[in-house]
Amino acid sequence: MTPPKLSRRGFLLASAAGALATSGCSDDTPTAAPSGTGAGSSIVPASTTTLKVPELSGDPFTLGVASGDPLPDRVILWTRLAPEPATGGGMPAEPASVLWEVATDDSFATLVSSGVAEATPEHAHAVHVDVTGLQADSWYHYRFRIGTFTSPIGRTRTAPATDAEPDQLRFAMASCQAWEAGFYNAYRDLVSTELDVVVYLGDYIYEYAASAAVGKDAVRLGRGPECRTLEQYRDRYALYKSDPLLRDAHAHCPWIVIWDDHEVQNNYAAENSQDSSITPEAFAQRRAAAYQAWWEHQPVRLEAPTGPEYQIYRELSWGTLANFIMLDERQYRTDQACGDRTLQLTPPCDEVRAAGRTMTGPDQQQWFFDRLNSSRSTWNIVGNEVVMTDVTLNGAVLNFDQWDGYPEQRETVLKYIRDNQFTNVVMITGDIHLNGVGNLALAGADGTRTTVATELVGTSISSGGLLPDGVGDLVKASIPDLVYFNQQRGWCHNTVTAEKWTAEYRVVEDNLVEDSPVTVGGTFVITPDRPGAVAA
Repeated sequence: MTPPKLSRRGFLLASAAGALATSGCSDDTPTAAPSGTGAGSSIVPASTTTLKVPELSGDPFTLGVASGDPLPDRVILWTRLAPEPATGGGMPAEPASVLWEVATDDSFATLVSSGVAEATPEHAHAVHVDVTGLQADSWYHYRFRIGTFTSPIGRTRTAPATDAEPDQLRFAMASCQAWEAGFYNAYRDLVSTELDVVVYLGDYIYEYAASAAVGKDAVRLGRGPECRTLEQYRDRYALYKSDPLLRDAHAHCPWIVIWDDHEVQNNYAAENSQDSSITPEAFAQRRAAAYQAWWEHQPVRLEAPTGPEYQIYRELSWGTLANFIMLDERQYRTDQACGDRTLQLTPPCDEVRAAGRTMTGPDQQQWFFDRLNSSRSTWNIVGNEVVMTDVTLNGAVLNFDQWDGYPEQRETVLKYIRDNQFTNVVMITGDIHLNGVGNLALAGADGTRTTVATELVGTSISSGGLLPDGVGDLVKASIPDLVYFNQQRGWCHNTVTAEKWTAEYRVVEDNLVEDSPVTVGGTFVITPDRPGAVAA
């Protein structure tokens, strides 16, 4: 489709705003009229605003640009002003006016929307712009400008109309990118492909102290103590976003982002810290700080958090082809059972099967069921933080943080999917630093297992493997619901049509080496009328 062209008056206003934005000084000349809304960074009418351009110590766009949560007529644009990203951002403690522009071409000859957002010190000078009035199923380019500085150019797109029947959806699954543990080679490969959206499934940062490298090797130095305060979380995001490959991936296409545990603390469960020395009050403050920093650094269509509780579960559609149902399995879960022990081969304690234990909480579970019931999409894609496939060994729970530690609710969810004949549910999962394909199955009275849904588990971008090398064959032989298992780093490229879903696992040869080649580790196919995946 051809996006709407800016009117002559709008073009002149945008041109005037551009001239002001590049002047490098503040005056009281009106700016361009906006065509969007801001979350956290306010956007105000041209007749009532003046440009606020504080003295900048350098390029403020060091953290790049991003877009996300696309709808048919709008998309979120993001940046954060940070001329000194390693030391708190380096911005003066005053608001700043940021011009944003959206065009049909990367030369910005044909603007379709523009405006001015106010970046405030209260939110680390982050900018979230909800650009409205766009054409459905269309690609755009965008950028930000302040003073004499212009951001990198990002590419974004809108979703198809809700009643449209798109030919395909191409999306990436990614998660778990510990800074010290490996290079971001997967992102170099990702940006070489055509994608509509990236779905990020958590562990965008790791909260550990710099000396606590994740994995068996540290290939680059971290920075700072364990994150506990807002300033520390902000600096950790700035460190991660200093990687040019991550910035390129954000600029490549829009993202849909949820969190897992390391955005706050490893294996935290609702208000429960895994550190007994942290008081409930201190952990509430820590969650509030972590949630705010997450929002400040992600292109999400959410209002800024105001405390230690923050709803991020949400739904986005891709025409009639697919429906994304994004879950939060951290804030509402029951604390892990049996002391949250891992890799134990002994039978679990009785607590694991106690009535009422929940991964999602009852309200989110009902919301999830309602989304399945109201969906008219060919595919229901469920953004899932931790592995749901049954990977117990002779009844032993290897990881109580996964759905194996919440078997009652898992059975409830799978029975609901089965009883309502939802054959098109695909769980997409991060967390575990492994590639895997699982059949989500229910056991019958005679011991037979019936597959009711499919799970695609994506490995980490960089975080180290959690199992010893060379155990893949043993794992596959010991777990009947597991179709595929691979311990390399990488990402998953998904091509979804009305007839089939093709998941191509892209694996990095050696993620401890920069520029390591990426190859195909396995390809699997799912059809919407029959749950379960088969090798292509």
